[in-house]
Amino acid sequence: MVGTAVDPDGADGQPDSLDVDEGETEMADFDFVTSRLATGAAITGPAAVQALVAAGITHIIDCRADFNDAQVQSGDPALSYLWNGVPDDGNPATHGDVWFGKSLGFALPALASPHNRVYCHCASGVNRGPSTAFAIMLASGFTPADAESIIRAARPVVGLAYQAEAVASIASLGYS
Repeated sequence: MVGTAVDPDGADGQPDSLDVDEGETEMADFDFVTSRLATGAAITGPAAVQALVAAGITHIIDCRADFNDAQVQSGDPALSYLWNGVPDDGNPATHGDVWFGKSLGFALPALASPHNRVYCHCASGVNRGPSTAFAIMLASGFTPADAESIIRAARPVVGLAYQAEAVASIASLGYS
């Protein structure tokens, strides 16, 4: 993990993932779960984008419903971006075949090229981003137990709240 230092009550008094306290270093908060798949928290600004690029990330899946990273990372032509935002509401209906299918349709072709690396993220890197990485691992041939173990070892803070939905979607979408 690289680390993070973001001011949750930005300089303007409003929550803003792009405001950083003076004297703090803006960094990316992510972990590789395989050599080509990473998961973590929100992209906090240009320095975080550069950290991802330096780590070899070529594709980003943003799973947050409340913010779209397109403007934050748009200045870097090395990155391909998918905004596939859903609320972190625990509702299985919003975390099913359509949501996982869109992420898989973006990630799997990217991972077919040996030089690409995919980053799946949400706000805190606990549920949506890791659950998306979990689904990608399942579609790539990992067993649910192995994928979960690998993700939890790499990023102990994960909750994987949408793990059951991922398993069901992988089967429903024909990846298993």
